[in-house]
Amino acid sequence: MHKVKLLRGRNMKILINDLKTEAIIGCYDYERDQKQPLVINLELELGNWSYPDELVHTVSYDELCQLIRELTQASKFLLLESLAHYLVNELFTRYSQIKHINVNISKPDVCDALDCLIRVEYAQNRQYKIALALGSNLNNPQQQLISGIEFLSEIVSEIKVAPFYKSSPQGFSEQDDFYNTCISGITTLEPQELLIALKKIEKRMGKSEQFTNGPRIIDLDIILFEGQIVQGLFLQIPHPRMHERDFVLQPLAEIEPNWLHPKLLLSIKELLANLKSNQQFILQQVM
Repeated sequence: MHKVKLLRGRNMKILINDLKTEAIIGCYDYERDQKQPLVINLELELGNWSYPDELVHTVSYDELCQLIRELTQASKFLLLESLAHYLVNELFTRYSQIKHINVNISKPDVCDALDCLIRVEYAQNRQYKIALALGSNLNNPQQQLISGIEFLSEIVSEIKVAPFYKSSPQGFSEQDDFYNTCISGITTLEPQELLIALKKIEKRMGKSEQFTNGPRIIDLDIILFEGQIVQGLFLQIPHPRMHERDFVLQPLAEIEPNWLHPKLLLSIKELLANLKSNQQFILQQVM
């Protein structure tokens, strides 16, 4: 009989222990003819728990156990490693509530035969595709953008970097031109966690904005986060003014032209084509 536990702490976790199922699994000929028993243990992390007492915010344990059995019994992998990876990807696809998964799988018959416990373990955080905008007009702005991207590589993987552009300043005109670019990539951070991480990078780079629209050493803004819409006191996604700024849309269109704005339901290249003349800031590609 498998066991389900709830662990409360900084993050809510669901532990499912000793879930018994079966599958065609293995590399040897005799393992391809009939199913053999498997034992699966799962650790699911739901993140910081601040939700109403409703099932929609968590995972149905019975449904989850049944799904695991259905997925394994229909599978025909050669390796336990492949099965573990497949299960993690399927659970992330089907349950948006899950932020982290740790799964381990063992073949009890093999363990008994060898008189030892052998199991495969695989862990992964949920990954999100994001787009960020970078801007600078102080202390060699091009180098500041490069440094910003280097810092961002600590929290963003698979980075694609757009060309650099120079644009005239907004609001306060008595300052140097801005250099701008965009990146897209993958992060495991949640939106608020990402915002905090960006603010820390800005601080590490010496940002000290004196007044709104004034000169600054670096700006790091979240433009898009998967297809999510976030409305918070300090964070709005998509960026509320991205569709009005050519210094965001032009570089972003060069790396993610088909990414759909989740509110306006237009692609980046369509938003760029729809820009009005008063939303253009005399862009000049510099790199």
